[in-house]
Amino acid sequence: MTKKESIVRQNEMMELIYNLHSVCEALIYDSLGSAEALFEERLRRISALSGGRVPQVEGMIVVTSLNRCLYDFFQFYMHVSLTECCWRNRVQAEAMESDADIRRAGLSVLRDYHDSFSRKREACSHLEKARVYIREHLDEPLTLQRVSRAIHISGAYLSRIFSTLTGQTFCDYVREERIALSRKLLSGTSLSVDAIAARCGFNTPNYFATVFARYMGQSPSAYRKSERRQGQTQLFG
Repeated sequence: MTKKESIVRQNEMMELIYNLHSVCEALIYDSLGSAEALFEERLRRISALSGGRVPQVEGMIVVTSLNRCLYDFFQFYMHVSLTECCWRNRVQAEAMESDADIRRAGLSVLRDYHDSFSRKREACSHLEKARVYIREHLDEPLTLQRVSRAIHISGAYLSRIFSTLTGQTFCDYVREERIALSRKLLSGTSLSVDAIAARCGFNTPNYFATVFARYMGQSPSAYRKSERRQGQTQLFG
């Protein structure tokens, strides 16, 4: 083999073990089967370049690269973080001794990302349904059980979705939505504070005032006055 041929072979090998963009695209935009087929074809090409088998070092690199490339691809193109999946699959490359081990490890990584993304996508769909329901029923009693029944999932699952995807509890999210609506009504309408409290689902005006002050650092009436002063300043300033 000439030096030029050796360089070409080395460059092709580097491309095969490090550039897994096409495999990532296939998993997200096509199917798991398509991604698996592309990965197995990649292993066959690596094997052909290496005299009939996939060397252990190259095998470790390609599986490790697959794990990291998939994590980055989901993060930057799909805006989904699969950190736990990446962490689980970091060890896949450590116990490989044969071509069959490398193949199994790579396919396992692909299946894990596929299943993890499917679960997260389903959870995001349920979360959005819950958010819509909450926004449309802020003037009514909102419990975890009521909202979960409305979107046909269990209360425990809905609670876990809020904690995992928003970093908030269900109750904290509902309170923040009520405060956000109350701010709009205080600054943009002439409704009384008592009417706004009822419209936003607070049991009593006093409870509304207490929660509002906790979030905003001032009473609803003081907030309304400050917003109106600010509006006048911007209008005539």
